[in-house]
Amino acid sequence: MTKKTALILLHCTFVGWLVAYISYKDHADLGGRMITQGMLLWIIECVPCVGWIFSLILSLMAIVNISKGDEDYHCPIIGNANWFKSL
Repeated sequence: MTKKTALILLHCTFVGWLVAYISYKDHADLGGRMITQGMLLWIIECVPCVGWIFSLILSLMAIVNISKGDEDYHCPIIGNANWFKSL
């Protein structure tokens, strides 16, 4: 799996986030910030209605920018969080 594929997967589904985390947890090239960003989007999605819309918008922004080649994309508001600093 390429880095770009893993980054898109972690923004698409929770299972994709798990796959990206498990396959890249020993690699610093994916970055703990991107893993945290994907996790925060899934936590935000737990809030009904407003969380779903907010999460969908931020996920689509991330997927579009990652597809364009910006593999170090920061989502607005949550993009600077980094809970997995050891990655």
